[in-house]
Amino acid sequence: QALRAEPACLLGRISMSSLVDKLVFPAPLPTYSRDRDPVKRHLCWIPWNEAVSPGRIDDERYAEGIPCIWLPSPKAAGVILFCHGNAEDLGMCLPFLKHMQQQFKMNVLAVEYPGYGLLNRLPASEAGLKEVALTAFRFVLDELKVAYEQVILFGRSIGSGPSVYLASRFPIGGLILVAAFTSVRDAAKGLIGEPIAQFLDDRFPNAALIGNVSCPTLFIHGERDSLVPPSHSVALFKNCRSRKLLITPPGMEHNTNLFTDAQFLAIPAINFFGLPGYQQDEPPQMPQRFYEDGRQAFVSRQAARRQQHVGGIRQAESGGAAGGP
Repeated sequence: QALRAEPACLLGRISMSSLVDKLVFPAPLPTYSRDRDPVKRHLCWIPWNEAVSPGRIDDERYAEGIPCIWLPSPKAAGVILFCHGNAEDLGMCLPFLKHMQQQFKMNVLAVEYPGYGLLNRLPASEAGLKEVALTAFRFVLDELKVAYEQVILFGRSIGSGPSVYLASRFPIGGLILVAAFTSVRDAAKGLIGEPIAQFLDDRFPNAALIGNVSCPTLFIHGERDSLVPPSHSVALFKNCRSRKLLITPPGMEHNTNLFTDAQFLAIPAINFFGLPGYQQDEPPQMPQRFYEDGRQAFVSRQAARRQQHVGGIRQAESGGAAGGP
């Protein structure tokens, strides 16, 4: 009986984990498409990285790649990699992203999450958010040829999770955290109560990782945030060992537009990081092929591999025939 009960317990844990993911990642219905402006003109597709996602490279279901928004800024060497909140997608973020690009005079790349927008066919999870964030980060370094120190990670709400995760592992130029939490479990305590929250598998342990962040870090958290209390950012700020600044605007709530008041984000970020930072005559350019999704590239890659495989077989057969009696 014990042996029969174990799979049921495992199934129960998996079901609970899936249920929690649905609560933690309440994705809206997609607010944009590949064919309609204003997102269409800024939409690009980052291919899955073989080192990060080996199981997706040869799977046609993932051939399109990861939808992202790219907003270039003339002569800007740096890139802000943006990870959005949990109740929005790239379409909802676009006005904010444009304002940020104009204010900071930096290139902006915003990545979509599994379960959201044009990736809504994939399940949302902590691992999925980390995967796409890491893939976009590697793309900025490897494809756009941006140096580590020219990358600023920006995470809002749930986006603080993948942002802190990356910043704790790589020597980036800066980190901006808005309405960040110490961990998902800690944030859930205030919403569903501590007794129930204790049974949840934790996600995004920001408090445990923030001490490994070595770059300048800007914390912004509204005093009127009722979803994630500002005490979370205060705790992260205390545990952060790099150069840091904490801003707690009195009138700011969890979903307040950060550009309604320059004191919320624009002025602190410009002064703290010295934006727009380094300028160059040849700024990062998004190659034109990434404005099309990766399906055609996938088909071409598979055809080339098949041809290579057939060529290898023929070579082996001819070699065997030559060595025969």
